[in-house]
Amino acid sequence: MKSIVVFNNKGGVGKTTLLCNLAAYLSYQCQKRVLVIDADPQCNASIYLLGEDFVISRLSEPNNTTIYKVMQTVRRGKGFILESEIPVFHSSGFGVDVILGDTQMSIIEDFLSKEWIDSISGDPRALKSTYIIKDLLFKLKSSYDYIFFDVGPSLGALNRVVLFATDYFIMPMSSDVFSIKAIDNISITLKDWKEELEEGLKKYHRKEGEILSINSERCTVNISFLGYVHQQYTAKMQNNELRPVRAFDRIIRQMPQRINSKFSLFYPSGFDTKKLKLGDIPNYNSLIPLSQLANKPIFKLSGKDGVVGAHFAKVKEYEEVISSILSNVLANIDLYDGMEG
Repeated sequence: MKSIVVFNNKGGVGKTTLLCNLAAYLSYQCQKRVLVIDADPQCNASIYLLGEDFVISRLSEPNNTTIYKVMQTVRRGKGFILESEIPVFHSSGFGVDVILGDTQMSIIEDFLSKEWIDSISGDPRALKSTYIIKDLLFKLKSSYDYIFFDVGPSLGALNRVVLFATDYFIMPMSSDVFSIKAIDNISITLKDWKEELEEGLKKYHRKEGEILSINSERCTVNISFLGYVHQQYTAKMQNNELRPVRAFDRIIRQMPQRINSKFSLFYPSGFDTKKLKLGDIPNYNSLIPLSQLANKPIFKLSGKDGVVGAHFAKVKEYEEVISSILSNVLANIDLYDGMEG
């Protein structure tokens, strides 16, 4: 099982749309078992995958059936959730399973922020809170081939525990100067987090005389960057090929070198950095609302969903784009596995 978080601390970069369509393509076209975990308090992935009415009804239930149920057992001092109690639903439109997001995750954010102080001091209980997602993934690994996490656009405590638990992160980038700045912010913060948690694990080792493990698996500090995707730029045809217009092209050209240098700590030494660019997604604004209303991936849209005229060609084009990006994602995973092995 491989776990991937789609992450950027800048909002409005098409993070949720990319994640849900990648997950759906893995399910429909690759026949993989896929789970999406919505760890964003805004619940955008849950609404996209299952519909707003369904999500609201679940959030209104007295018995919690969301990601909050997974997290609150630790917050209440009851330890990790039992495997049988993990609340999973199925999205028939996207062909994936879902753990719903919850607006109450802001409470968990506050709890994890406080736990972090004790974690980096080597406190056993706090460190186990920091690895709560690691425990969840252990309990789910035999049921799925791929698990995706949708997270909010922040560098907060909740995203930190997700990043420490998952195998890889992918960064969607919009073609603006703010995305360039986000690269700097993310690289600095991840480096600091990594160093602090590594020190906390060392202190735990010294105090307890053992290495911290969850479910007999050693707790490590692994943050691996799988690559980035350019999204939402305006394109035009040039030499029978879609190319970004000049204003966006200037920004796009800055990204590879900036990412390669700032994220070098998070990909293997000797890795071909050209492969960090997973692909480009031009502006598909006309299709995204249809996909959201139908609760279906963009590449599965049809006339029944409001697709007309030239939009059919755009649906086909999007399928080719998402297929190419996924091929690059899987190729990089294989490369990482080979270099680590």
